[in-house]
Amino acid sequence: MGYMRLFGLGVIVLTLAAGTLRGQGNPEAARLSREGVEAARAKDWNKAVDSFRRAAQVEPQDKKNSDNLAIALLQRATALVAQRNYDAAINDLNEAIKLKPDEVSSHRFRAYAYMSKGDWNNALQDYSLVIRALKDDPEAYERRAYVEMQLKDYDKALADYSEAIKLKPDEAKYYQLRALILQTKGDLKGALADTNKVLQLDPNNANAQQETGQSVPLNQVQALPTAAKP
Repeated sequence: MGYMRLFGLGVIVLTLAAGTLRGQGNPEAARLSREGVEAARAKDWNKAVDSFRRAAQVEPQDKKNSDNLAIALLQRATALVAQRNYDAAINDLNEAIKLKPDEVSSHRFRAYAYMSKGDWNNALQDYSLVIRALKDDPEAYERRAYVEMQLKDYDKALADYSEAIKLKPDEAKYYQLRALILQTKGDLKGALADTNKVLQLDPNNANAQQETGQSVPLNQVQALPTAAKP
Protein backbone atom coordinates (compact mmCIF):
# COMPACT_ATOMS: atom_id res chain seq x y z
CA MET A 1 0.00 0.00 0.00
CA GLY A 2 1.77 3.18 -1.13
CA TYR A 3 1.10 6.80 -0.31
CA MET A 4 2.54 9.91 -1.91
CA ARG A 5 4.17 12.28 0.52
CA LEU A 6 1.79 15.18 0.13
CA PHE A 7 1.09 17.55 2.97
CA GLY A 8 -2.05 19.48 2.16
CA LEU A 9 -2.44 23.07 3.24
CA GLY A 10 -5.88 24.50 3.76
CA VAL A 11 -5.58 28.26 3.99
CA ILE A 12 -7.80 29.61 6.71
CA VAL A 13 -9.97 32.58 5.94
CA LEU A 14 -10.36 35.13 8.70
CA THR A 15 -12.77 38.01 8.30
CA LEU A 16 -10.85 41.24 8.12
CA ALA A 17 -13.71 43.53 8.93
CA ALA A 18 -13.55 46.94 10.53
CA GLY A 19 -15.56 45.62 13.44
CA THR A 20 -12.85 43.12 14.40
CA LEU A 21 -9.71 44.84 13.15
CA ARG A 22 -9.59 48.39 14.34
CA GLY A 23 -7.80 50.74 16.64
CA GLN A 24 -9.79 52.58 19.26
CA GLY A 25 -9.10 55.58 21.43
CA ASN A 26 -5.65 56.66 20.30
CA PRO A 27 -5.82 58.36 16.87
CA GLU A 28 -2.38 57.10 15.84
CA ALA A 29 -3.28 53.55 16.82
CA ALA A 30 -6.52 53.89 14.85
CA ARG A 31 -4.61 55.10 11.79
CA LEU A 32 -2.11 52.25 12.01
CA SER A 33 -4.91 49.77 12.49
CA ARG A 34 -6.67 51.04 9.37
CA GLU A 35 -3.40 50.64 7.48
CA GLY A 36 -3.21 47.09 8.77
CA VAL A 37 -6.75 46.33 7.64
CA GLU A 38 -6.07 47.63 4.14
CA ALA A 39 -2.82 45.66 3.94
CA ALA A 40 -4.61 42.53 5.15
CA ARG A 41 -7.31 42.94 2.53
CA ALA A 42 -4.54 43.14 -0.07
CA LYS A 43 -2.90 40.08 1.55
CA ASP A 44 0.24 42.10 2.19
CA TRP A 45 0.92 40.30 5.44
CA ASN A 46 4.32 41.87 6.07
CA LYS A 47 2.80 45.34 6.03
CA ALA A 48 -0.21 44.18 8.03
CA VAL A 49 2.01 42.70 10.73
CA ASP A 50 4.13 45.85 10.86
CA SER A 51 1.10 48.16 11.10
CA PHE A 52 -0.66 46.14 13.78
CA ARG A 53 2.57 45.72 15.74
CA ARG A 54 3.06 49.50 15.77
CA ALA A 55 -0.58 50.02 16.76
CA ALA A 56 -0.09 47.65 19.69
CA GLN A 57 3.03 49.56 20.73
CA VAL A 58 1.23 52.90 20.57
CA GLU A 59 -1.84 51.67 22.46
CA PRO A 60 -0.85 48.48 24.34
CA GLN A 61 -3.80 48.66 26.73
CA ASP A 62 -6.29 48.01 23.90
CA LYS A 63 -6.48 44.23 23.46
CA LYS A 64 -7.90 44.61 19.96
CA ASN A 65 -4.51 45.81 18.77
CA SER A 66 -2.73 42.67 19.97
CA ASP A 67 -5.57 40.50 18.64
CA ASN A 68 -5.20 42.15 15.23
CA LEU A 69 -1.47 41.47 15.31
CA ALA A 70 -2.06 37.83 16.23
CA ILE A 71 -4.44 37.40 13.28
CA ALA A 72 -1.97 38.99 10.86
CA LEU A 73 0.86 36.81 12.17
CA LEU A 74 -1.29 33.72 11.73
CA GLN A 75 -2.15 34.68 8.17
CA ARG A 76 1.48 35.40 7.33
CA ALA A 77 2.41 32.04 8.82
CA THR A 78 -0.06 30.24 6.55
CA ALA A 79 1.64 31.83 3.55
CA LEU A 80 5.06 30.83 4.89
CA VAL A 81 3.91 27.24 5.39
CA ALA A 82 2.66 27.19 1.79
CA GLN A 83 6.19 28.26 0.79
CA ARG A 84 7.62 25.51 3.04
CA ASN A 85 9.39 28.13 5.12
CA TYR A 86 8.50 26.27 8.28
CA ASP A 87 10.98 27.90 10.65
CA ALA A 88 9.75 31.41 9.85
CA ALA A 89 6.15 30.21 10.12
CA ILE A 90 6.83 28.71 13.55
CA ASN A 91 8.40 31.99 14.71
CA ASP A 92 5.28 33.91 13.66
CA LEU A 93 2.99 31.34 15.25
CA ASN A 94 4.96 31.38 18.50
CA GLU A 95 4.37 35.12 18.73
CA ALA A 96 0.72 34.79 17.71
CA ILE A 97 0.14 32.18 20.41
CA LYS A 98 1.74 34.39 23.06
CA LEU A 99 -0.64 37.17 22.06
CA LYS A 100 -3.71 34.96 21.71
CA PRO A 101 -3.07 31.57 23.37
CA ASP A 102 -6.62 30.27 22.92
CA GLU A 103 -6.59 30.60 19.11
CA VAL A 104 -6.79 26.96 18.03
CA SER A 105 -5.89 27.73 14.40
CA SER A 106 -2.46 28.98 15.48
CA HIS A 107 -1.74 25.73 17.31
CA ARG A 108 -3.03 23.73 14.36
CA PHE A 109 -0.81 25.48 11.83
CA ARG A 110 2.17 25.28 14.17
CA ALA A 111 1.56 21.54 14.60
CA TYR A 112 1.49 21.22 10.82
CA ALA A 113 4.76 23.14 10.48
CA TYR A 114 6.40 21.00 13.16
CA MET A 115 5.10 17.85 11.47
CA SER A 116 6.44 18.98 8.11
CA LYS A 117 9.87 19.49 9.71
CA GLY A 118 9.77 16.08 11.35
CA ASP A 119 9.62 17.61 14.84
CA TRP A 120 7.26 14.92 16.04
CA ASN A 121 7.19 15.70 19.76
CA ASN A 122 6.23 19.35 19.32
CA ALA A 123 3.71 18.41 16.64
CA LEU A 124 2.18 15.87 19.03
CA GLN A 125 1.87 18.47 21.78
CA ASP A 126 0.09 20.96 19.52
CA TYR A 127 -2.24 18.40 17.94
CA SER A 128 -3.18 17.17 21.40
CA LEU A 129 -4.14 20.73 22.31
CA VAL A 130 -6.20 21.00 19.12
CA ILE A 131 -8.03 17.78 19.98
CA ARG A 132 -8.80 19.01 23.50
CA ALA A 133 -10.43 22.06 21.92
CA LEU A 134 -12.05 20.25 18.97
CA LYS A 135 -13.02 16.84 20.27
CA ASP A 136 -15.26 16.10 17.27
CA ASP A 137 -12.71 16.85 14.54
CA PRO A 138 -11.69 13.58 12.82
CA GLU A 139 -8.89 15.23 10.86
CA ALA A 140 -7.15 16.30 14.06
CA TYR A 141 -7.17 12.69 15.26
CA GLU A 142 -5.85 11.56 11.88
CA ARG A 143 -2.94 13.98 12.05
CA ARG A 144 -2.05 13.07 15.60
CA ALA A 145 -2.20 9.40 14.64
CA TYR A 146 0.26 10.06 11.82
CA VAL A 147 2.65 11.74 14.26
CA GLU A 148 2.25 8.86 16.72
CA MET A 149 3.11 6.42 13.94
CA GLN A 150 6.36 8.28 13.33
CA LEU A 151 7.09 7.99 17.05
CA LYS A 152 6.28 4.25 16.79
CA ASP A 153 3.54 4.62 19.38
CA TYR A 154 1.27 2.31 17.43
CA ASP A 155 -1.26 1.68 20.19
CA LYS A 156 -2.04 5.39 20.49
CA ALA A 157 -2.11 5.79 16.72
CA LEU A 158 -4.55 2.87 16.53
CA ALA A 159 -6.79 4.53 19.13
CA ASP A 160 -6.73 7.84 17.25
CA TYR A 161 -7.60 6.26 13.90
CA SER A 162 -10.43 4.40 15.64
CA GLU A 163 -11.71 7.69 17.04
CA ALA A 164 -11.49 9.28 13.59
CA ILE A 165 -13.57 6.38 12.23
CA LYS A 166 -16.21 6.90 14.92
CA LEU A 167 -16.47 10.54 13.93
CA LYS A 168 -16.37 9.96 10.17
CA PRO A 169 -17.29 6.32 9.48
CA ASP A 170 -17.54 6.75 5.70
CA GLU A 171 -13.91 7.88 5.24
CA ALA A 172 -12.18 4.94 3.54
CA LYS A 173 -8.67 6.23 4.21
CA TYR A 174 -9.06 5.93 7.97
CA TYR A 175 -9.77 2.20 7.68
CA GLN A 176 -6.86 1.83 5.28
CA LEU A 177 -4.45 3.48 7.70
CA ARG A 178 -5.76 1.55 10.68
CA ALA A 179 -5.27 -1.67 8.69
CA LEU A 180 -1.57 -0.83 8.39
CA ILE A 181 -1.17 -0.67 12.14
CA LEU A 182 -3.18 -3.84 12.68
CA GLN A 183 -0.93 -5.64 10.18
CA THR A 184 2.16 -4.46 12.01
CA LYS A 185 0.73 -5.62 15.33
CA GLY A 186 -0.02 -9.04 13.83
CA ASP A 187 -3.80 -8.67 13.84
CA LEU A 188 -4.27 -9.89 10.27
CA LYS A 189 -7.95 -10.65 10.79
CA GLY A 190 -8.61 -7.09 11.92
CA ALA A 191 -6.49 -5.69 9.11
CA LEU A 192 -8.41 -7.73 6.54
CA ALA A 193 -11.73 -6.55 7.99
CA ASP A 194 -10.63 -2.92 7.65
CA THR A 195 -9.33 -3.53 4.13
CA ASN A 196 -12.65 -5.07 3.13
CA LYS A 197 -14.37 -2.01 4.58
CA VAL A 198 -12.16 0.16 2.36
CA LEU A 199 -13.30 -1.82 -0.69
CA GLN A 200 -16.91 -1.49 0.42
CA LEU A 201 -16.55 2.29 0.59
CA ASP A 202 -14.20 2.60 -2.38
CA PRO A 203 -14.45 -0.45 -4.67
CA ASN A 204 -11.83 0.90 -7.08
CA ASN A 205 -9.17 1.37 -4.41
CA ALA A 206 -6.18 -0.40 -5.96
CA ASN A 207 -4.16 -0.36 -2.74
CA ALA A 208 -6.91 -2.12 -0.83
CA GLN A 209 -7.32 -4.66 -3.63
CA GLN A 210 -3.64 -5.53 -3.30
CA GLU A 211 -3.80 -5.61 0.48
CA THR A 212 -6.37 -8.39 0.52
CA GLY A 213 -3.53 -10.74 -0.31
CA GLN A 214 -0.46 -8.94 1.06
CA SER A 215 1.07 -7.77 4.30
CA VAL A 216 3.09 -4.57 4.09
CA PRO A 217 5.47 -3.52 6.88
CA LEU A 218 4.49 -0.20 8.37
CA ASN A 219 7.97 1.25 7.90
CA GLN A 220 7.54 0.94 4.13
CA VAL A 221 4.43 3.10 4.06
CA GLN A 222 3.89 6.84 4.28
CA ALA A 223 0.49 7.13 5.93
CA LEU A 224 -0.18 10.81 5.50
CA PRO A 225 -2.96 13.12 6.57
CA THR A 226 -5.56 14.12 4.04
CA ALA A 227 -5.16 17.40 2.22
CA ALA A 228 -8.16 19.25 3.60
CA LYS A 229 -6.33 21.39 6.14
CA PRO A 230 -3.47 21.16 8.63
